[in-house]
Amino acid sequence: MKTVTLLLATTWLAACCIVDGAESHPNIVLIVADDLGYSDIGCYGGEIDTPNIDRLAAEGTRFSQFHVNPMCVVTRTSLMTGHTHSQSDGYRRSLPVARLMRKAGYATSITGKWHQPGNPLDAGFDNFYGFLGGQIDSWTGCTAGKPAIQRNRQPPESVERDWYSSDAFTDNAIAQIDSAVEQGRPFFAYVAYNAPHSPLHAPRENVEKYYDRYRAGWDVLRQNRFDRQRQMGLLDDRYVLTQADAEVPRWSELPEEMQDIQSRRMAAYAGMVDRLDENVGRLLDHLSNRGLEKNTLVLFFSDNGGDYGNGDIRTYHQEVPWQPGGHPFAATGWAYLKCTPFRWYKSSAFEGGVSVPFIVRWPQGLQCPPGSILSQRLHVTDLYPTFLALAGVPYPEKDGDRPLTSLYGRSMMPLWHDPSLPRYAIHDEIFWAFNFTGKGLVHGDWKISSISDGPWKLFNVADDPAESQDLAAEMPDRLELLNDRWFDFAEHHTTMPPSWRRPLRDHTEGWGFHRLRMVMPSFESAVPRQAATDVPLDTDLTFTFNQTISFANSKGKTIRLYAVEEPDQVLWQADPEPAHPAEGTRCVTFDDLPRLAPNTTYFLLSDRQWISLGGKPAGALNDGAFWYRFRTAAR
Repeated sequence: MKTVTLLLATTWLAACCIVDGAESHPNIVLIVADDLGYSDIGCYGGEIDTPNIDRLAAEGTRFSQFHVNPMCVVTRTSLMTGHTHSQSDGYRRSLPVARLMRKAGYATSITGKWHQPGNPLDAGFDNFYGFLGGQIDSWTGCTAGKPAIQRNRQPPESVERDWYSSDAFTDNAIAQIDSAVEQGRPFFAYVAYNAPHSPLHAPRENVEKYYDRYRAGWDVLRQNRFDRQRQMGLLDDRYVLTQADAEVPRWSELPEEMQDIQSRRMAAYAGMVDRLDENVGRLLDHLSNRGLEKNTLVLFFSDNGGDYGNGDIRTYHQEVPWQPGGHPFAATGWAYLKCTPFRWYKSSAFEGGVSVPFIVRWPQGLQCPPGSILSQRLHVTDLYPTFLALAGVPYPEKDGDRPLTSLYGRSMMPLWHDPSLPRYAIHDEIFWAFNFTGKGLVHGDWKISSISDGPWKLFNVADDPAESQDLAAEMPDRLELLNDRWFDFAEHHTTMPPSWRRPLRDHTEGWGFHRLRMVMPSFESAVPRQAATDVPLDTDLTFTFNQTISFANSKGKTIRLYAVEEPDQVLWQADPEPAHPAEGTRCVTFDDLPRLAPNTTYFLLSDRQWISLGGKPAGALNDGAFWYRFRTAAR
């Protein structure tokens, strides 16, 4: 298959790069959104107003099976290196693609988010305007209160009073395109917006129009998105709407006040997407006005699935998205909406974490009918060899004396020439590994995924692309084959960290368990189990760790119990002191909980670092889906 793919790519390249008898490499504008979910934009079923991105889809092609990696930093590494693992593996095995594009004569620029080692200029970009880290305040350009926006190698500087990130990144992207045109060079313009990554900052006019749109809640709106996806032909009859995991409360469980807070937080997110779309429109209009539209390849996608909540929404609910310095965010229930119809969200290798919108428009070169939808499997690593093919640059075997590894990705160009190619013509296998939180492998029709060292789940993605039915228990032989294939790939193609070697544990997955494992890796188990149901009305609470517990610095710090129906009323709290019986042990039990009400959902929150584990302070993350959650049995 690889030989056929390369032959098709070579043949088509020879045909498409001859325009009026002269060689003409296409311009490339690569637009990457940050934490945008699969279904957030209109042409993928969303209710957010995105007319410009929708126009891009109507004039180009949408892809329903485009995959990235579970987190932004790993996806950006894959984009730059053509490999899918980690920063160290990617940059060790290959060259940044911008270096080769510049060698081919392209003017290379990046505006926005880098989130990679070093400075983009070291990776082959001629110009850089943006920030090096993972997130910024969209009004101030600051990270943790310090200026983060810089130009090229200049130190970060304070931005102007009326500065807004998406607007500023577009201004600079347009300036770099114009500079390339003036030099008579084709351009490779990487526009890496931070929108809609938290904190959710957007102009007031982009936010307020969505206040009423989200009062119906994530349950109803998720069904509405799914219905639209089916109606537009993005999803076929094989897809079902997966159910949110138990850690996400039903919208009807939330008090009216909390529903109001949550709907406003999602409105802030929608406003950020709305403003992003306006800026995509500015880019498209500029290309058109300068006569560049015909031979400019425009690509749009997101770096991972929709983001989850992070922080105590009850504490920060008064923050407004047009106020600098705040950190508004949307709760985890909205993450499931963003990733409709899939399971899970950012950080996981389930489809909700790795399936994203992908749109391609190239009037002069794309052979797919305008407005078409293709369902072939693709991965972000496929962009690297595609760009090299378009530029007419071979992938080198060495970088000086350093040997380079063959690219993981494969050129998409055969598919753009012949959209009828089989489902797995470009990619039949994809490997995912993000620490212990997002492991996965898809091979042909079969896929395995795991969260937080939990057991593998097995899916037939040919019949069940939304991963609604776990077949692990029914097909142990198939599961073992894919398990062996995953570890074989990890052993031979990655620097395998110790966390990947842990035995898979049998636990009930959920947001709380997942986040607890990230901030407290030594967390082993809890009773009642995370997101458990039918918990007795008279119960004890037990946490078990693989390191010793210390309450030496616990003064003033508590762990508290709430009911979902009354999220502001503390029903119980514990203030452990150094003399607590659990001091120096690996298990802490609270046996003084009040008698619980029947058929009621409870959640726990704690102060940050309320205990120490193995001599190190343990974190605790609160969020809108609740840190730890369970439901009592009916009387």
